[in-house]
Amino acid sequence: MSRRRDTGDMSWVRRAENTRRRHARERLAEEHRERLTQLAVTAERNRIAREMHDIVAHNISVMVALADGAALTLERDAARAREAIDQVAATGRVALTDMRNTFALLRSGPEEANPHLHPEPNLADLDTLLETARSTGLKVTYRISGSTERLSTGLQLAVFRLVQEGITNTLKHAPRASRLQISIRCGQADLRVMVDDDGGVTAVLASELGHGLIGMRERITLYNGRLFAGPTNGGWRVSAWIPLHEQPDGRERA
Repeated sequence: MSRRRDTGDMSWVRRAENTRRRHARERLAEEHRERLTQLAVTAERNRIAREMHDIVAHNISVMVALADGAALTLERDAARAREAIDQVAATGRVALTDMRNTFALLRSGPEEANPHLHPEPNLADLDTLLETARSTGLKVTYRISGSTERLSTGLQLAVFRLVQEGITNTLKHAPRASRLQISIRCGQADLRVMVDDDGGVTAVLASELGHGLIGMRERITLYNGRLFAGPTNGGWRVSAWIPLHEQPDGRERA
């Protein structure tokens, strides 16, 4: 009788231990799911912050530069001032459209997003971006070498936003700048992007770039690249190096 009771007691202990271990595994699994959810939420917030910063900061910087130009020429050249004011209004309308499209993309899931209705900008849209910069009085030169057709949509968006942010920084932090040089070189193994202005060595401090610099670095890091930002002899330079042999989707790009 005693041996039978001992066997029953051991069986109960094993069941209790198995139950404890199962509950521990379930708690760990739940904690893991919660961490993944928090990471996903953080990543989405960062994505929203990057997109909204790039859209809003750029367009507002353009509008401020145009408004300042209109104020300076209002008395001696009313027609030119009128053109600048019209451009301010046009830029504001573009900003509103971009914001609405971005919100529509962010609110919809991947299966709902329609790229034809809400296309993301790519390298083909750089000409329009550069014309907007030229309308503020900047002399903008743009040089591209190599074929960019094989670049993914996401990578083209990252390069577009980097150039856009470089222009924004020049307009915001380098009011003395008169020239902006942009170059994109797409080789077999890597992609190099440079935005260079002549706004003076002390025109921009890294601490002043704030979310713009953080957002640019995040975008480039997603593609295993490196971002460089700092003063030159006559201004400020933002450049990026991105390897093309392997990208986040795992496909070879070389």
